[in-house]
Parts: sequence; structure tokens; C-alpha cells
Amino acid sequence: MVMLNPAEVYFKKLTRYHIYFIGVFFATKFMSVWHTLNIIFLSPPMHYTCGGDEAAKENACPCDNPIWDYSMFTKTVQTKFGIICDKMWLISMSESISFFGLLVGALVFGFLSDRYGRLLIYAICQIIISLAGCLVTVTHTFWLFCITRFFEGAGNGGAIVSGYVLCVEFSGTDYRPSVSTFIHMASNLGLICLACISYLLRDCDQFQLAISVPVMFCAIIKFLLLESPKWLMDKNKKEEAIKVMEKVCRFNKVPHDTVRAEIETYLSSQSDNKSEDIKFHHIFKYRNHTKNFFVMAYLYFVCGMCYYGVSQFIGKMSPTVHLNTVINGTLLTIGTIIGMLVVNRFGRRPFLRTTMFLSGVFMLIVICVPVTFNPSWVRTMFAGLSSSCYYMSFIVIFLYGVELFPTNIRSSTLGVLSLVSRIGQVIGPQINALSNTAAACTFGISALIGALVTFFLPETKGKALPSTLEEDTHVRFLNRVSAISTADDRQPPVSSQSKPSNSRN
Repeated sequence: MVMLNPAEVYFKKLTRYHIYFIGVFFATKFMSVWHTLNIIFLSPPMHYTCGGDEAAKENACPCDNPIWDYSMFTKTVQTKFGIICDKMWLISMSESISFFGLLVGALVFGFLSDRYGRLLIYAICQIIISLAGCLVTVTHTFWLFCITRFFEGAGNGGAIVSGYVLCVEFSGTDYRPSVSTFIHMASNLGLICLACISYLLRDCDQFQLAISVPVMFCAIIKFLLLESPKWLMDKNKKEEAIKVMEKVCRFNKVPHDTVRAEIETYLSSQSDNKSEDIKFHHIFKYRNHTKNFFVMAYLYFVCGMCYYGVSQFIGKMSPTVHLNTVINGTLLTIGTIIGMLVVNRFGRRPFLRTTMFLSGVFMLIVICVPVTFNPSWVRTMFAGLSSSCYYMSFIVIFLYGVELFPTNIRSSTLGVLSLVSRIGQVIGPQINALSNTAAACTFGISALIGALVTFFLPETKGKALPSTLEEDTHVRFLNRVSAISTADDRQPPVSSQSKPSNSRN
């Protein structure tokens, strides 16, 4: 018999502590997410004319003495470092460096989170985000700007992985999808807030400082929340796990007399599994885990490439960057609410398959609508719907990835999958460099293929988070045995008339 982790049992219902936990975590997520897409307002499109030449055309090259148009922004990365004409490639390179930082941070801090704990690493990542973000404002050369942006991205990547795993491990099976989806809403509201901050502060240094200083206060989450008891138990940190569970019970004003006995019994039953020796590469010893990993890797790649790629695709459709960002954030918020209401009812796999399919279809519809079509907002609407569906897919694959793999390699596996997603994000801008038809076709077909490969994934709705690699295989075996036994029990007994004739002798 597979014994459930006591944390899974205690967290079966939503409690007072969970509401407190979600509120605190939401606030930190809301602020740290500003540093994912702040590049939109650090280096927006800037117009200029060459000084001393009244007949000069706007944005003409070459130009040694540009007169910038400050009607929208008073200072940007372009005006700060004089990036125009043949230097414009530096902007996309700085964006790629930031995404590379996200990639490295998700991978490195994902492994560190599995080793040293989710809460500690999450708090450290908040400090890195804040310090690197503040240093961005005082850089006097472009290359120092890129270096600080790399560390800003690395801290953000680590916070995304460690924070999400911490959130899911504190949630029970019944409300886990709703909680994880609600946490994603912080990203959408943060995006809208980011546009409002940029609207008020048109100087890129002032804007960056305004979104960096508050994140420093997010580090106090280490003293406001508790470490994941599931991680503590699976790391055999018995006394720390007992203290955490007792604090949770006291916060909820429920008896905690049996906590120690239940945790000791659970750890005793797990002693033969040696789950603390699990490493990431061990998943490739199991056929089901290997299949699940590679399918999820493709889905993470597609979501990373298409969500950020389509967001940039939409950006080229509208000249008003602030309004466009608010509209996009609003559509994403609506999509997130729909996901929160639907994903737990229909399951992970059907929901993911549907959102991937719809995102691909909406993107292919964009191709069919002519650029000259009136009203012009029709194309933008379908692209926005596609972006919302991609984001809903992003929501469910994060939850899916956490539920498919065991505790001791959960963060590291999610870190590797996030790395694959970041590679997709780096490729997305290169696809957008193609024609609009080629870009939309690539995004759409990739999503449709993603909808097909979901058939190879198992459903995890209502299942406890696995603690060991063997646990999932053992549960599958028990389910098959139970199904066979049930079928045998339901089969009617063989009557005496149906026996062979020699049985009467």
C-alpha cells in the first residue's frame, strides 16, 4: 500500500494558513514579474531626425547627430547609449541576454531549490532581482547594462521555478489547479501595472528604479512563510517538518497532537525507497518518465516560443505601446480566470489539448485576414485570442510538470523544462523577423502539433504529488491489478450447462 505524505492529507482542504500563504506569495509574485517584460518600456521604438538637416527624413540612416522625439519617452536605452542605425541589433541582443539569464537562473536555482529548499532560494532570488535591477540604472556603458540585465534575468528565472514549486507543494489535490492559476494572475495584473508605471515615469532609469526597489522587500517572505513540509519530509528533515506542520496546525487552530506520530510513520515507510538519492538523470531509467519528460519539453518549447513571440507579433500591430500592453494584460487576465474555472473540472490533458489547438487555429486565422482588412482591430483580436490561449497552455503545463515528477527532482526538472522554454523565447524574436505570414504560420502549426502530442501524457487530476520515481510505476501497477480483479469479480460464474461434456463423467 502506498502511504500518502501527511502534508497531502493535511492540505486536502483550503485552510486559514493557505489563504494567508496565497496572499503573501501573490504580493511578491506581482512585483517580481515586472522584471520579465520591462524591456518593453526600457527600449521602446524611438523616432528621430538628423540635426542640421531640415529636409532629413525621419529615422534616416546614417545619422551622426540624431534629434530624438521625446513626446512619448524622455529617456530610453537607445537615447542613453546612442543606439541607432547599424547599432540597432544591440537592442535585440540585450533582450536575448536577459532571456539567457532567465534560462540560466531557472536551471541553476532549480537545482539549488531541490537541495537547499524552495523558500530560501526564492528569497535569495528576490534580492538578486532587486540589486541587479537597481544597478541597471547606474550603468554608464552598454555592456555593463547587458551584464546587469543578465543577473536580473537569472534571479527572475530562479524565482519563477522555486516560487511556483513552493506554491504547488503547499496546495491540496482538490484546489491545486485553482491556486496555481490564481498565482499566474499576478503576472497579468503585474503587466497592466507595469504599463501604468511606465506611463507615469517616461525616464527609463526612473522607471527601472521604481520597479526594482520594492522587490527588495519581497525577501522578507523568508520570515513570513514556512518551508515546504513535503520537501522537508522527502529530504528526511524530520524535526523541521514536524515543527512546520505543528505551526500550520496552530495557525489554523486545530489539534496537532498526532503530527509527530504521522510524520514518523510516513518517514519509516519511506526509508527503503532512499528518495533522497534521486538525481535528475534517473528519470531516464523509466520509460514512462522519459516519455513524459520529452513530451513536456516540446510543449514548454512551443509555449515559450509562441507566447512571447505572439506578444511581440501583436506589438507590431499597434503604435501605442502602453495601451497595447494594457489590452494584452486584460485579455490574459480573462484567459487566466477561464483557466482557473475550467482546468480542475475537465482535467489537465483535455484543457491543455484544447488551448493548444485553439491558439494554433486563431493564429492561422490571422493569416487569412488581409492586412488591409477594415476594421484593422479584427486581426489584432484574433492574435490576442491566440496569445491568451498560449498563456492558458503555459499555466497548465507548469502545473502538469510539477505533478508528473517526484519531489526531490521536481524543481530541477522544472528548471530544465524552463530552460527549454527560454530557448523557445530566444527563437521567438527570430521567427518574428520573418514575414508576418511565415511567422504566424510557424506559431500556429507548432501549437497544433503540441495539441496532438498531449495524447501521450497521463492525466494527473486528483492525484497526490509523487515522492519517488518508483511510486508512480507502483501506483500504475496497483491500478492495473485492481482493474483486472474488478473485471473478474463482475464476470458471471460458469454454469454447469456450459461445462464441457466430459465433466459429467
